[in-house]
Amino acid sequence: MEKKDRLFISLYNDYYGSLLTEYQRQIVDGYYNLDMSLSELAEEHGISPQGVRDALKRAEKQLEGFEEKLGIVKKSQSVIELLQDAINNCSDEGQRNLKKAIDILKE
Repeated sequence: MEKKDRLFISLYNDYYGSLLTEYQRQIVDGYYNLDMSLSELAEEHGISPQGVRDALKRAEKQLEGFEEKLGIVKKSQSVIELLQDAINNCSDEGQRNLKKAIDILKE
């Protein structure tokens, strides 16, 4: 998986992770955010590395499907870009407020 794809799965997980099962959240979090290997996750969950890989692939497909249907990540990134462009055309106070808005969207 390319670095770009890994970044998007991690980002999708930030937005849609609560829609996954607890088990799927643990697998995705361990693999993408904690850099755990399939073997480490398998040992932690008492299953085979292939079982972890299968669960990970199912969760990735679900996360990608959520984004495909809802598009929240794409919309958020577009809004952030527009706000960053608007910062250049504002007063100091307006810039501070826009930066706060961007920070809120990034949380």
